[in-house]
Formats: sequence, structure tokens, C-alpha cells
Amino acid sequence: MVFKRWYLTGLFGLFVSTIHAAVDDFGKSERRGTLYLHGGISGVFDGEKNPLLGIDYQGSAWKAGLTPWILASWATDGAVFVGGGVARSWSLADGWEGAVGFGPGYYERHEGADLGSHLEFYSYGELTRKIGVRQWIFLRLAHISNGSISDRNPGTELLTMGCRFDLL
Repeated sequence: MVFKRWYLTGLFGLFVSTIHAAVDDFGKSERRGTLYLHGGISGVFDGEKNPLLGIDYQGSAWKAGLTPWILASWATDGAVFVGGGVARSWSLADGWEGAVGFGPGYYERHEGADLGSHLEFYSYGELTRKIGVRQWIFLRLAHISNGSISDRNPGTELLTMGCRFDLL
């Protein structure tokens, strides 16, 4: 039990420091980050699928190309997820990028799926295509799970697509 408490405290510290870094980053570099607006479905591989909306902000890259991000999403069943973490993207070809990300967050079920805990982890992979000077479209597959820190850990997948805007 003591280990779990220290583990959760450490994860909360990572979450707070990620949000601080993303907010602190705004205005310090040539590119002020990236705004993502997306929609899709939750429960991709589950019986019940619900529409969802999300908004992300990613700051400028740190060392090793890691980027802080914060995210808020809402599903029509009332489920809400707010979190933050780090992401890494790679240029795949002219006008194409791939990215992965991971971080902890807070999940509130309301009428949504019981994922076993309020503390959940969000991981994703995405494929992005440039369509304008600072505009992109993307497709993202994400997984939310509590990493077995609670007795119940069904997890769920989300499939979203949307627009990405590189901020000046």
C-alpha cells in the first residue's frame, strides 16, 4: 500500500510538471506549440461505442524531441478525461508525420465505461498529413487504462480524427 501511495504521488507530480512545462513553454520559442481539435468514438473494440470530442495543446520539443502535451476529452455518455504527458513525433515522408504519446490523467465516468479508477493512463499513436502552411489532418488510435493499479482494469480504445494547427 505504501508503494502504491508513492507511485500515485510520483504520477501526480509528473502530471503537474507536464502541465507547468506546456504552459511555461507558450511564447518562449519561434513556434508556440500546436493545437489539436478532434472527434471520434470511444469503445472501439467494446460493445458500446460513444461519440467523443477532444482538444489538445502540445508545446515545443524538449531534449530528445519530447514534447509536453495536455488533453481534455468528453464523450456523449458523460465520460471526461483530462491529462497530460509527453509525445514524440517523426517525419515519415514529405508532408507526413507519425507520433506516439503517453501520460497520466483524471477520468470521470458519469454514465460512461467503468475503467476501475479515476487515475488512468492515456497512450496513443497517430498519423498526420500536412494540408496547408500550418494546418494538418490526423488519425489517432488511443488507449486508456489504469495500468492495473486498481482491481478493475478493462481499458478502452478511442479512434479520433481531426485538425492540427501549428501556432505562431
